[in-house]
Amino acid sequence: MLIKTATIILAATIGLALPATAQEAVENPVCQVMGENGMVTLLLCPEGLSQELLASEGVAACNGRLPCGAWIWTDATMVPAEAPDSHDKLTQAAVRSAIAIWVGERSQLIQLQKVEK
Repeated sequence: MLIKTATIILAATIGLALPATAQEAVENPVCQVMGENGMVTLLLCPEGLSQELLASEGVAACNGRLPCGAWIWTDATMVPAEAPDSHDKLTQAAVRSAIAIWVGERSQLIQLQKVEK
């Protein structure tokens, strides 16, 4: 499983019940979809977005597709050149550098943090 092989921990989760300001962001995305292939979507977002805004950007990126996992990065150099057709095909470097994943089928944002060994 992908999460087992990556040196990340789950830092926080947030459900789909978003405040009105976050719901409005879906209509005016601030993140850029960098790739999409089946269930995997790659998102590039500016640094410093709130959990609510990251979640709403994930909702917008998935655009009703289920299953859908929107991987979120803030560093354009770390976003894969192409979206793989499954999550386990993302490289460890890509997984380690992602800041969050929107899991569409659970309506949940999972924030990721590096674990120092």
